[in-house]
Amino acid sequence: MSRRLPSEEAQQLWQEYRAGDMYALAKIMQSYYADLFHWGMRLHADREFVKDCIQELFLNLWKRQDSVCSVDNVRAYLLVVLKTRVLRELSRKHTTHQSTLSDEYAFSVEFAADVQWIEEENEVYQIRKLERVINHLPDRQKELIYLRFYQNLSFEQIADVMHLGRQSVYNLLQKSLTSLRKNWTVQCIGLLLAQFMVY
Repeated sequence: MSRRLPSEEAQQLWQEYRAGDMYALAKIMQSYYADLFHWGMRLHADREFVKDCIQELFLNLWKRQDSVCSVDNVRAYLLVVLKTRVLRELSRKHTTHQSTLSDEYAFSVEFAADVQWIEEENEVYQIRKLERVINHLPDRQKELIYLRFYQNLSFEQIADVMHLGRQSVYNLLQKSLTSLRKNWTVQCIGLLLAQFMVY
C-alpha cells in the first residue's frame, strides 16, 4: 500500500497535474486509492461498483485538467468528488433524484482491515464492540465519526464532504460522542448482567 502524501506534496502534485502532468495525477491516485476505496465501501458495499466510480473519477479529472481549480486539500476534495459520483450513480440505478438520495444512503463502519494486525484477543474484542456501538448511530453520525477519526479530516474538510456548516459539524460530533458514551455504557452493563446470569 502506498503511503499517504503529506499535504504540501499533494498540493505540488495537484499543480503539476493541472499543468498537464499525467504522472502527477497517477501518483495522486496511487497515494489516495486506499482512502478512496475504503470511503466508497462505507457508502456502498459493492467492491466493483466502488472501483468503477474511482476509475471514472480519475478519468474525468484527466479529461478536464484545464478547467479544474486549485484546492485547499487534495484528499478532502477527492472524497467529496467520489461521494458525489457514488450517489449520482446510485440515483441512476434507482431512478431517484440525487438530492432525495443523498440524505438516505446507508453508511457502515468496519475495522476489519485493521484488526488483522492485532494479536491480543481482548483488543480485538474491544474493537469489535466499538464497531457495533458506532454502527448503532444514525448514518450521518457514523459518517462524521469515520471522517474525523479514520480519515483524520479537519472540521472544515468534514463540512465540505458532508455539505454541512462548520457549527453543524461540531454539534453533530458532540451528539455522536454523547451517544457513543451512552451506548458503550449500556453494552458494558448488558455484558456484566449476562455474566452474572450465567452464575
